[in-house]
Amino acid sequence: MQTVILCGGMGTRIAAVARGLPKALIPVAGRPFIEHQFDRLAACGLREVLLLVGIGGDRIEAHVGDGARWGVRVAYSRESPDRLLGTGGALVNALPHLAESFLVMYGDSYLTVDYRAVAAAFEASGCPALMTVYRNEGRWDASNTRVEDGRVVFYSKKSRPGEAAWIDYGLTAFRRRIIEERRSAPMPLDMAAILGDLVPAGRVAAYETPDRFYEIGKPEGLAELDALLRPN
Repeated sequence: MQTVILCGGMGTRIAAVARGLPKALIPVAGRPFIEHQFDRLAACGLREVLLLVGIGGDRIEAHVGDGARWGVRVAYSRESPDRLLGTGGALVNALPHLAESFLVMYGDSYLTVDYRAVAAAFEASGCPALMTVYRNEGRWDASNTRVEDGRVVFYSKKSRPGEAAWIDYGLTAFRRRIIEERRSAPMPLDMAAILGDLVPAGRVAAYETPDRFYEIGKPEGLAELDALLRPN
C-alpha cells in the first residue's frame, strides 16, 4: 500500500533548534529524521512512498532523491511554500499521485506500529477511512477520540478534559475517492475536517495500537526520540 508523508509545513514549534532545516531533515540519533521513517516503512514491506512537500521541499528532494538508498521508492507532490494548503489540501493537491487506497502519516511522527497490520485492517473494514488510535488518557497530549465497536464515534481537536480517552495516533488510511470529493473545498483544508465529516456517519474504522507515538515537532519530543534511537 502507498504511504503518504505530510512534510510541507512550517515547523514553527521546533524552529529554535531546527537551524533552518525542514523537520524531515532534522538530525535524530545522527541521521536526518526522514531516514528513520523510511527504515520503519521498509521493515514493514511498505516501499511506495509519496512525499507532500512545501516549505524546504527542494532540500528534502535533494537529500532523499528516489529513496533507493533506504529500500523505498519515493515520488513527490509539491505545493507552493507561499500558499500552503493545509494537511487536507495537500492531499487534494496530490490527487494525481494518490493510489486508490493509501496510508497518511505526519512528517514529524515516529510510529512503531505494524503498518502492514493497519493496512490489512483497513482493507477488511469496508470503511472509506481508518484512524489508528492509542488509549492515551491524557498522558502524551490531549485525548481527542472515542471508539466504540471498532469505529471512531467522536473526534475533535478541541475536546475538553474527560471528553475522550483515545488520541489520534498519527496514521490514517483513506480511499482515494474521499479526497476526490474535496476537490472544490475552500483552502486551506485540514485533514481533521475531512475526518470530522466522516465520523458522525460511522465511516471511520478504528485500529487500536498499544504502542505510544513519538514526534519531533517540539524540542522535548526531539530530545526524547533522539535518546530512544541513539545507539548505546
